[in-house]
Amino acid sequence: MAKKIAVIGLGVFGIRVAIELSRKGADVIALDNDMERLDDVKEHVAHAVRIDSTDETALKAQGVHDMDVVIVGIGDNFEAALLTIAALQNIGAKRIVVRGTTSTHERILNHLGIKEVILPAEEAAERLATNLIFENVIDSFELSSDYSIAEISAPETFIGRTVTELELRQTYNVNLITIKRQQEKQTMFGLQKKKVAAILGIPSSDTYIERGDVLVVFGRKKDLEKLASA
Repeated sequence: MAKKIAVIGLGVFGIRVAIELSRKGADVIALDNDMERLDDVKEHVAHAVRIDSTDETALKAQGVHDMDVVIVGIGDNFEAALLTIAALQNIGAKRIVVRGTTSTHERILNHLGIKEVILPAEEAAERLATNLIFENVIDSFELSSDYSIAEISAPETFIGRTVTELELRQTYNVNLITIKRQQEKQTMFGLQKKKVAAILGIPSSDTYIERGDVLVVFGRKKDLEKLASA
């Protein structure tokens, strides 16, 4: 079933993330109080609605409280963003992701209980869309318009199999660069143990995949998305 995602605030970031999410198969509703901005995105999303995003009744009328994710992309009016977030929290929005513009904004949003704050860079909209749709993708780094390096949580079907058995190049057309694995390490004086992420280097053909492993892979974006949805 397609994820239902609301994007509130259609500036450059909001429009791009709305389009990227739709392209990746999400059911997107784009919300803004500016008709010109809605006109720019309406052909690319399932629904485009003019709305006052600080109005709880209006948000509920559009079913925003039932969305899997709500993205607040308001970047030019931080007060409006805060009022929108308060309205979303009051109506019980399940998951709120907010675009911040400064580290100060990020700290304020964290104090309000918002843990997912995006400080947009050039590729931030596409990375956010990828990470929301393909939840196994932990992070990605765009090398060109076609190729990326991605960190992908090992799918359950990979656990207990060797690198050779996975046949990543043959099946998914991607190259495995390395594996990140959680390992226990003793703290000072050896009194406690903590888990840290260790890089295994270049995996050998007989390296087994363990639960919790993160595969660092290189390939075309469409092939990485195929692997992420395995």
